[in-house]
Amino acid sequence: MRTEAAVGELKSARRGLWPTIRWIHRRRPLLTALVVLAAPAITLATAAQPLDLLQAETSGRFILAWGLMVFGVVVRLWGSGNLRKNQEITDTGVYALVRHPLYVGSLCFFLAYYLTVGDPWVGLLLFAILVAFVYYPTMLGEEEYLTLKYPAQVARYNAPPRLLPDIRRVPEALRTDRFESAAAYRNLGFRSLWFLLALPVFLKLLILLDNRLGS
Repeated sequence: MRTEAAVGELKSARRGLWPTIRWIHRRRPLLTALVVLAAPAITLATAAQPLDLLQAETSGRFILAWGLMVFGVVVRLWGSGNLRKNQEITDTGVYALVRHPLYVGSLCFFLAYYLTVGDPWVGLLLFAILVAFVYYPTMLGEEEYLTLKYPAQVARYNAPPRLLPDIRRVPEALRTDRFESAAAYRNLGFRSLWFLLALPVFLKLLILLDNRLGS
């Protein structure tokens, strides 16, 4: 395992797109907020109508949104309970299926959000922008750091897909799983449960605001 100083020196020697990737990585929260806030702004400025997730219905969009949210919670909890941050390149449990399960869980939340906050086609466009220009570079930035930080482990690391889980490796994920609730709590995994309430409440408030502005 290399020291942080050694990792910094190796990073500084790398050129090409890496400085831009690191810039995006460092500013992911701000960039994410900008793309996220664009959706309700567009909804309020147009005739688009948010979907009420507190009003049960059988539409495909309603079912898909709730399915994505629940799946996102499960993936983030499973990943955070296996993650040993700043110690290794984690490859157990869900990390045997996909390289960035915490981001996969978050992106499931965002996809549910974009499909319900207004026009779903506009939402899909914004989601594609979020993935391509914010989250994908962030993943590359984290992989660069881990590769430089843990060179010995990289040599024997059987990397799974970056974003889409490889279901053929489910037996390996179950066999190597080392989920710990303490680790899930430490890595903020349980915080994702709040999204199951936050998005429906936000959409309800947006509907009320949209109706008031339109009246």
